[in-house]
Amino acid sequence: MPTRSQSQRVDIFFGVAMRRFPLVLPLLLLVSISCSRKGDGHAELVTFPLRGRIVAIDTMSATLTVAHEAIPNFMNAMIMPFKVHDRTLLTPLAPGDSIHATLAVSRMESWLEGIAVTGKGSPERTLTPDDILLAKLFKPGDILPDDSWMNQDGREIRFSQFHGKAIAVTFIYTRCPLPDFCIRMSTHFAALQKALENDPSMNGRWHLLSISFDAKFDRPAVLKRYAESYGADAAAWDFLTDPDTSGERVRRIADGLGLQYANDEGLIVHNLRTVILDGEGKLVSLTKGNEWTPGEMAQKIKDATR
Repeated sequence: MPTRSQSQRVDIFFGVAMRRFPLVLPLLLLVSISCSRKGDGHAELVTFPLRGRIVAIDTMSATLTVAHEAIPNFMNAMIMPFKVHDRTLLTPLAPGDSIHATLAVSRMESWLEGIAVTGKGSPERTLTPDDILLAKLFKPGDILPDDSWMNQDGREIRFSQFHGKAIAVTFIYTRCPLPDFCIRMSTHFAALQKALENDPSMNGRWHLLSISFDAKFDRPAVLKRYAESYGADAAAWDFLTDPDTSGERVRRIADGLGLQYANDEGLIVHNLRTVILDGEGKLVSLTKGNEWTPGEMAQKIKDATR
């Protein structure tokens, strides 16, 4: 069990995340020896040892995608992209390498440090031009599939019911533990909701949708608690899941947006996509990753209502 000082550090450091992400609270309280303090003005961190195999390296964004083992009391085995602040750590690395590293998690972001290669390996097969051609990606002006979803109150929701309103859609799952992935998307949407509610010119002209790609776990009751933890106004922001838990509805829309994910016995692979639909349900904006601000997204929504 954690010592009192360690528990206090976790409480302070993850205060916001605990209040807004109650499902992870029991796990965070089990963290003990992995807690560490960074001085000289750095935010306090929680660190975890990470072992895995490199799937891809993006030197432009200093991102390392790793198929990693389960991190006890924190995260299941997953394939996830991680930031690397020290770009020099990427130089000796190659796809297929096995690594040991330290996953550092702060209040607002996560990254890898102390990366060491423990074995050289062969990379996984990469997409060929034929693979890319076979992937049907939505284009600006396309209308997304008007499937029937279930919201946090168990009600049926379709994109078409918001005719005349601009819709912002993002993708999350409630058990996501990293602050710069689903937690950031939900935090940004909470700020976006507040900004639009405070703009009289946007009254009745917008709606927010957060779609879970963890349909088996994220049922309405789970989504409702999650929505409440972010202060979601049910009249303006819905959290959606696949009614039959098959995940087929999510797959149909995700494939067209380049949203990559897999959910199978704890293995969750995902990147990030946020899209804007205009009042006719047409795709007008697709934003990749998490490098956007609520202010920028609010402007995209305003533009979609003109």
